[in-house]
Amino acid sequence: MKERSTKITIYDIARVLNLSASTVSRALQNNKLINQETRDKVRQTATEMGYVPNWIASSLRKNRSNIIGLIVPRTSMYFQSTAISGIQHEAHKYGFSIVIGQSDDTIEMEKELVNTFFSLRVDGLLAVSSMFTVNYEHFTPFIKNNIPLVFYDRVPAEFPGYTITGDDFKGGFLATEHLIRQGCKRIALFTGMLSCNLYQQRLSGYKTALAKYNIPFDERLMYVHNLTSEAAIAASKELLGEYERPDGLFAANDTSAVAFIQEAKRQLVKIPEDIKVVGYSNDQASRIITPALTTIEQSGYKMGQKAVDTIVKLINYGDTMKITKHFVFPVELIERESSEQPETA
Repeated sequence: MKERSTKITIYDIARVLNLSASTVSRALQNNKLINQETRDKVRQTATEMGYVPNWIASSLRKNRSNIIGLIVPRTSMYFQSTAISGIQHEAHKYGFSIVIGQSDDTIEMEKELVNTFFSLRVDGLLAVSSMFTVNYEHFTPFIKNNIPLVFYDRVPAEFPGYTITGDDFKGGFLATEHLIRQGCKRIALFTGMLSCNLYQQRLSGYKTALAKYNIPFDERLMYVHNLTSEAAIAASKELLGEYERPDGLFAANDTSAVAFIQEAKRQLVKIPEDIKVVGYSNDQASRIITPALTTIEQSGYKMGQKAVDTIVKLINYGDTMKITKHFVFPVELIERESSEQPETA
């Protein structure tokens, strides 16, 4: 095995250029006290020698790392991938880098990531809680040490800090009301774990829409699972096997809605003629599936941008600047073929 080569330091660069280490350090930081010619020469030499800044040492000196930690359930989720794009683009504008950790929707991994980011001395932490997170106790190191912490999308129960969410109640209401107006009277629900704030809110919106149109809530039509394709297919088989099938389905994400449509096709159930379907997130699969999926748009990219804007203000100004504590994004119903009423002859 080859021995790891010795890392190049600013002292090595200083020795080559016959400059002081402090001059090299200032030049690498683009300090205007160092003339442009020297700055260019130092940067060029640093590149040629393979110099990589030691950001940990730098953060210790400055008490600032210019790094924001980010915890998400899964980067493969369409909503999270669009939010991450917004986060990275906005963070770059402010001169911050993003380090991403994936919890795999487990509390154990989430706790590990919180401790890792705290040890890395990040300037702030953005987080989307796992589907199974019931409180925010394991985020205490950030709270006790006044390190900015902002939750977006999924938020632990009773978290008193800064949050960025979509209007999940309105989304659940719009999806269900749309199905009712399309003639559905027996509407099933695929939802995530009800310990999670956004699924509680979407369920509440669903129930409120049913009540508005005097349709009784039937708990037998509610399927609680982790909203993966596999879980949704299992739930779909059970639902389609019922003697009295539903005439509508509201799925709390597009992944499970698409899985239902695919299983319905396998069982020769027609969408939307037999069952109308509405999903949530407006991900790419919702446009590709046949029939195209009616869904709720929740603006992941903009939510990511807003999350960064909030945490950077907290990093730079603390509570001295007026910042909206609980920001809620509006949602929008996107109507497509999966919930159309069949044409009458």
